[in-house]
Amino acid sequence: MLNLLPELKQYGFECHLIFICPSESDVSMKEYCKEMNEKGVKTGLLPANSKISVLFAAKKIFKYLKENQIKVIHSHLFSADLIAVIIKKLYFKKLVILSTKHGYQETFLLQYGMGRRKIRYNPYYFISKAVITNIDHNITVSKTLSDLYQFLKIGKTNMKAISHGINPVLPQKHKELEGTPKIITVGRLSEIKGHAYLFKAMPEIILKFPELKLYILGVGPFKEKLQNLAKDLNILNHIEFVGFANPAEYIPDCHVMVLPTFFESFGLVFTESFALKIPVITFDTEAGNQIIDNNETGILVGKENITELTEKIIFLLQSPEERERISENAYKAFKKYYNAERMAKETAEWYHSVLTS
Repeated sequence: MLNLLPELKQYGFECHLIFICPSESDVSMKEYCKEMNEKGVKTGLLPANSKISVLFAAKKIFKYLKENQIKVIHSHLFSADLIAVIIKKLYFKKLVILSTKHGYQETFLLQYGMGRRKIRYNPYYFISKAVITNIDHNITVSKTLSDLYQFLKIGKTNMKAISHGINPVLPQKHKELEGTPKIITVGRLSEIKGHAYLFKAMPEIILKFPELKLYILGVGPFKEKLQNLAKDLNILNHIEFVGFANPAEYIPDCHVMVLPTFFESFGLVFTESFALKIPVITFDTEAGNQIIDNNETGILVGKENITELTEKIIFLLQSPEERERISENAYKAFKKYYNAERMAKETAEWYHSVLTS
């Protein structure tokens, strides 16, 4: 949103942004809202305390739409889709709903990414299908996700994909190894992100680089399990669980980004790594393999192949010229395609096509 909405102004779209978030998060989100308002995007925060808050939120947002004479909602994520549909059904029959799909149920995405592609006809599936049926126009953040929704037979047509883009950043020069190689991984601490596979690769890497340090950025339910695994592997003193943090603050001190994920709806951290010139090693899974050109803009490793993962990490840590070559190629890909200007242009064109048809 921070990259997209300000850019849309140049295409004649005035966007308002309403955040619905848990009450305990409203302090940090207020800073975000302040930044958005400073960029000329009218932004407000709507704290929610429970699942039934969707009804309260629907009524509040309808009142906001009416006061500001807004007839189109662009919703993001499942709860926002549901709220938009409730508004249309209960209060505003002529409301036009646009929606961006950023993912699907994580337990399904894990098995889907590992090759077990059997549709789970559970309550989430049927609610998702009912909600999407009441949305006027849907898009996804990647072709991977468009293919997934087509496989699930959710939605009337195959959804258009508009990939994420970020604003240009100034990449910093990475420090020389000097006996302390550093690896970084960024993502929610959950099974789908594959941290355990990186941990199992660590002992052999440490034999080559005794001073090795691994920074783990992210929070999630798997933290305790990962800490216990690190103790069992005797690698805990080589790992720092940073928690929620800005990757840009750590990447300049690191030499390799390792993302052993089993599925990404898009994988924004790939393009952030491109922009900050750090080489990426990841499993050969969607949507990473649609962003990364193997051995050119990053390195793809066979799923669950710890031996290959270990070898590639050691190879890059030992090869500064190769790290630089891959990073430069990735940075060119970022500048050419994975930028906010391209994302805003494609979004504006989509808005025009669906709102004038």
